[in-house]
Amino acid sequence: MSGKVAVVTGSNKGIGLAIVRALCKQFQGDVYLTARDVGRGQAAAESLASEGLKANFHQLDINNLNSITAAAAFFKEKYGGVDILIHNAGIAFKVADTTPFAVQAEVTLETNFFAARDVLTHFLPLIKRGGANTEPHLKK
Repeated sequence: MSGKVAVVTGSNKGIGLAIVRALCKQFQGDVYLTARDVGRGQAAAESLASEGLKANFHQLDINNLNSITAAAAFFKEKYGGVDILIHNAGIAFKVADTTPFAVQAEVTLETNFFAARDVLTHFLPLIKRGGANTEPHLKK
């Protein structure tokens, strides 16, 4: 098992990618960018590498329980758990989307509530005691 690790779900673009970028600059440990789509996740990690930042990539589709359990098992095996978990993955329909409201509501709840619950159910037991608030993980 190796050192400290930070994991950010849904981080191949937007706020999640910005969080990974900041962690790469400040966190003293390995930083993992996760995405459901392998190609987009790897492209995001390569984009950070072109900025001189090192982010590792691990596939994680929060709507797929097998993907969640595989990712949790990976971090438990490689790091003995997780020091920082930032659950950023989620969805939002655009205002102009014509998908019926009932479908939007169902899909939104499935991802933003039930899938989030599944991620936390499998990852919270892996959070290492102490975490970032009590140990010097961040660069000064």
